[in-house]
Amino acid sequence: MATDNLELDDVRRMAAEVGMTHLNNTHLQELLRATNAARARRDALRTDTLTYADEPAHVYSLTAGDAP
Repeated sequence: MATDNLELDDVRRMAAEVGMTHLNNTHLQELLRATNAARARRDALRTDTLTYADEPAHVYSLTAGDAP
């Protein structure tokens, strides 16, 4: 997990990689603050004992024909 805070150039590069090329400096600053806050919250969570069974998931079931 990344514990280093990102810089504005890091966020600009990441945004460009996903096609967000029209963001102005204000938008990039907001994205930078939000990303650093989300990373800090994520890094504070204990994940060393999590398993795949701990992941919440939606369960879908397909039925054949017109069965309800």
